Amino acid sequence: MKLWKFLLLMVGMVVLGGVAVLGINFLVLPQIIHQNKVVVMPDIRGMSVAGAETQLRRDDLEVVVRRSMPHPTIPEGMILDQVPAPQKGIRGGRTVSVITSSGPPAGSLPDLKGLGLRQAEITLQRENYRLGRVLQLRQPGATQTVVQYQSPEPGQELYKGAVVDLVVAVPPAAELVRMPDLRGTSLYRARQIISAAGFVLAPVTYERTGAVEPNTVLEQDPPAGKRIAKGERLELVASSR
Repeated sequence: MKLWKFLLLMVGMVVLGGVAVLGINFLVLPQIIHQNKVVVMPDIRGMSVAGAETQLRRDDLEVVVRRSMPHPTIPEGMILDQVPAPQKGIRGGRTVSVITSSGPPAGSLPDLKGLGLRQAEITLQRENYRLGRVLQLRQPGATQTVVQYQSPEPGQELYKGAVVDLVVAVPPAAELVRMPDLRGTSLYRARQIISAAGFVLAPVTYERTGAVEPNTVLEQDPPAGKRIAKGERLELVASSR
């Protein structure tokens, strides 16, 4: 009797063992193999973390942000680098490490007031800022174009690549004066007229002629009647023997 019980117990154990093996072969192993299949790592650089998570979830991969670092052009939160690299093999269930951008680095905006427009533009380029709108404001007494105001204000913490607007003071428009007719006038008198009008006389050119007295103005440039600004250069041709 005991022998039969022993034999039945052994048969039962064999049957249970076979069922367990079949279960492992047909149920457990396929799931394990499926979960750990090797996939090709896609390129997620330039994507947002949320976008990368959505794409990698299809292959049972997780995204872990290891650190962030500044970048002059890539916006904050976008992926700069990844491990594993694109096209590398990775098993499902693993994590993908990424480095994200914290945006352009911040800096203290330089003081541009009093600089010429060109010098202000060079300073902005050197500090990795961009010149925005330039408003020209004619100001009495100004002798050259200089920066009078800037927005944002100097010293403000501003991310690199930001736009800076300027207001520059420019000299007032030059007063236009009608050019007098100096032909036939003595050179001495012509010099007086030119000086009083605020013009600049270029070296005089002389031309030999016996038709008029020496040092008489024969020609002028600009011609009589033309409106010119004070400070402009005039040329005269005078007679000589």
